[in-house]
Amino acid sequence: MTKIREHSLRWWGHVQRMEDGRRAKQALNWIPEGPRKIGRPRITWNDNIRKDIENSGVTWEEALLLMTDRKEWRSWIAQCARHGMD
Repeated sequence: MTKIREHSLRWWGHVQRMEDGRRAKQALNWIPEGPRKIGRPRITWNDNIRKDIENSGVTWEEALLLMTDRKEWRSWIAQCARHGMD
C-alpha cells in the first residue's frame, strides 16, 4: 500500500503542476454538476489523496505549496514512505 500511495502522490503532484488547460488536470479537478445519487457519497481518488496528505502531518494548503517544487515534493514523498504514511 505504501508504494501505491507514493506513486499516487507523485502523479497527483505531476498533474497539479501542469498548465490549467491540460486535459489531465481538468479531469482530475472536475466537479460534476447536478445532484448526487441518494446514499453515502462515493470516496473519490482526490479524497484518498487528501487523506494520505493529512495523515502524514501536512495540511492541504502546505501540500499545495510543497508540490509546486518537484524536487521538494519528491523528497517529501520519499520521507513519508520511509517513516510510513499511516
